[in-house]
Amino acid sequence: MDEKELIGLKSFHLDLNNERSSNIIQDSLTELKNKGYSKVNIEIKTSPEHELEKSNLDSDIFKKIKAAQELPDWVVINLMRASGKLKNTNFKDRF
Repeated sequence: MDEKELIGLKSFHLDLNNERSSNIIQDSLTELKNKGYSKVNIEIKTSPEHELEKSNLDSDIFKKIKAAQELPDWVVINLMRASGKLKNTNFKDRF
């Protein structure tokens, strides 16, 4: 499947704490299959706020980087997660 050519068919928000969520997913997949679809692309997304909280990242720093660099939320979050991971790996020397 070429990502650029995908067409949106359905989207919904789920509360994973609600037991009915698995029924909603199953019902939707069954409906699509009954309509003749055999392949679908499923994306799982969350809010930047939840991801910052879950990862213990500073939301003020996130906002400053996002504003200064004009980057998408996910890029800033990945940048913040990677911060310092290459520090002791001789990364510079390998290039």
